[in-house]
Amino acid sequence: MLVSSVLFETSRRVPGLSDVAAACERHGVELLVDAYHALGVVPFDPTGLADAWIVGGGYKYLQLGEGNCFLRLPPHAQQTRPVITGWFAEFAALADDRDPTLVAYGPGATRFAGSTYDTTSHYRAARVLDFFAERGLTPDRLRAISLHQNTLLAKAFDDLGIPEHVATRDRTTPREAFGGFLSLRSPRTQEFQRALAERGVLTDSRGEYLRFGPAPYLRDDQLHAAMAVLGEIVT
Repeated sequence: MLVSSVLFETSRRVPGLSDVAAACERHGVELLVDAYHALGVVPFDPTGLADAWIVGGGYKYLQLGEGNCFLRLPPHAQQTRPVITGWFAEFAALADDRDPTLVAYGPGATRFAGSTYDTTSHYRAARVLDFFAERGLTPDRLRAISLHQNTLLAKAFDDLGIPEHVATRDRTTPREAFGGFLSLRSPRTQEFQRALAERGVLTDSRGEYLRFGPAPYLRDDQLHAAMAVLGEIVT
């Protein structure tokens, strides 16, 4: 079973992952948790997920650059043979005698490695993480910044008074139940995204959802200005 800790369309956080893990264990089902949309904006607690596979990365919110992803393996993964892999997976076993009909794997997590890739972004990631430490940008601090910015964006959107049939958002759920972006629902999402980009406001969309994704380096007045542009476009 594959579940996300934060949904990529709506930004809704998914509760009860440890309960899902317990149910999967009872029924002999493997669980993979995608934590990508949590890292950098929502502290991710792996409690209760010891036997789950967990994937994530630092490209979206942590500014680590391309290629900085991870796979956290559960203990029983030592007995698992991946169906598809890359030649780096057998790097530690290239000189060994082996059955030519089988792919040889190195020890532990190396069996899940891919093929040759560019490691340059790891140097960027190391510097970024040092910068976070120097600035006190802990997971809790980053969460506080994200909540402040998304609450500001949500209020600024509400203040525009846009009719719900044009664009709306989930107002029944507190902001604490969302991840790192404000998701607006509209039948004109693609039109709004293009018009915003022409005015220098970069957003993205997934189906009928328009996503405003603030970052720690943006000022409050910049966020207000971005939402004001949406109001001008709608008008």
